[in-house]
Amino acid sequence: MNAHTLRSLGVLSIWVLVVSALPLLAGCPASVPESPMADSSNGNFSISGDIPAILGSGSGSGASRPEPAPGLSVPGSDLDGDLDGPEIGSDDSSGDIVPPEGDPDVEPDLEAPIDEILPEAPEETPEEQQQYGLLTAGAFDDSLNFEVFRRFLDDSKSLIAEIGMPEIVLGEQVIITVRDDDGTPIGGARVVVESAGDADSQSQPYIDVVTKSDGRAIFLPGWDVDVQSDSFLVTVHAPDGSSALEMPADLSDTDWTFTLSGVAGGLPSALDLAFVIDATGSMADELEFVKREVRGIVGEVAQQFSGVDMRFALIVYRDRGDRYVTRTFDFVDTIAAFEESLSAQRAAGGGDYPEAMHLALEEADGLDWHGVGTARILFLIADAPPHEADVAVTLDHIEALRSRGVAMYPVAASGVAAEAELLMRSAALLTLSEYIFLTDDSGVGDSHAEPHIPCYHVERLDTIMIRAIESELLGVPLYPDPESVIRTVGNPVGGICQDP
Repeated sequence: MNAHTLRSLGVLSIWVLVVSALPLLAGCPASVPESPMADSSNGNFSISGDIPAILGSGSGSGASRPEPAPGLSVPGSDLDGDLDGPEIGSDDSSGDIVPPEGDPDVEPDLEAPIDEILPEAPEETPEEQQQYGLLTAGAFDDSLNFEVFRRFLDDSKSLIAEIGMPEIVLGEQVIITVRDDDGTPIGGARVVVESAGDADSQSQPYIDVVTKSDGRAIFLPGWDVDVQSDSFLVTVHAPDGSSALEMPADLSDTDWTFTLSGVAGGLPSALDLAFVIDATGSMADELEFVKREVRGIVGEVAQQFSGVDMRFALIVYRDRGDRYVTRTFDFVDTIAAFEESLSAQRAAGGGDYPEAMHLALEEADGLDWHGVGTARILFLIADAPPHEADVAVTLDHIEALRSRGVAMYPVAASGVAAEAELLMRSAALLTLSEYIFLTDDSGVGDSHAEPHIPCYHVERLDTIMIRAIESELLGVPLYPDPESVIRTVGNPVGGICQDP
């Protein structure tokens, strides 16, 4: 739902109140026809119709959840029609200015930016807070389907030039794996790749990255190297810097495995989990549901991995000219503090299609990420790309997060077009993660564009995101439980398209 439609709803609400008041002034009861979209029990607009039973059934991760209510209310979004809000004339907790009331010299500005006239999201009931597991999604690993990504990139050449993205000659995909003497993956190892002839020079390395908890990192010679080269020098540093291994490598083999003797591998004992969320007006159809999903995911992961030290961060962003551009809540170690920050957010602002994603990712790079022994995960939930002038710097911030060993899992919401898909899939590939995209199966939100992907399973969004976190904490790839699959496109087996 766009800002113009939201503004129209606000005007309509005011008109209904005025019409309702006229009979009262005349001493007779008012009668207002009931809207077919209104839930008369709580005053909120709701999505009518039954929800498929599978959406409220048990999680693929084994945790039980309450069944969703028959009607999915949307409190706090710009759809809810609730005129209760913060104190008039104050700066509400979501950062949006509420116009003063009662000044006879000030006419209502019906063309004002939407985030200046809408009230703050009302507080959710305990029942609404538990209502998660509703959104549906698919997921795709481009590192397992590299030729699919290459074809998508080739088909997007004109788009790449149009949006100002640097020209990419993809080349080969090299997977670097670091293990100990027993074959256990070593996460947090620093891997430096440079030209074989530059070992003693002062030139910048092609990549300087940190392995994920599965001991892997990715090297894309066509993407990472600015000159033609097929011979490289690889230096692998132990996570604590106590030792290093230096070996030559070339492209005759694209699986580079290194053993660090005397260094013990192991699983992470801590988790840094960050959520970067587009909070512009175009996200109004889904943001409240996303907030519930995030709350449910955080709670379930904390319960399932109670022995892991966890911290949570939140960044919400809009665009230049809005009430705010970015709002950052750095890592905290209590769920309550994280949820307090999350609950205060709502969708408003924006206007044009692109948003200030680049500034949000700059903030993400500046978070207080922990190092050795920590799984670092970032979910980027958005429905639009950055502005064309900001694409290159957005890629720079993605590269910076890649260097930190942060696994970026983009989540594409309704409205995502090819340019956003291209950038988000690139972020997932560079950090050996998955591209996640919402689907229409839930019936929530506006229509979702079909991705340029030949095979995937549709599941509940929370199931996919929890599985991604589990995979990073366990250091192994995990695949869908057949019982969690709602439908399947193409023929994926173990995450790989059999008929690409």
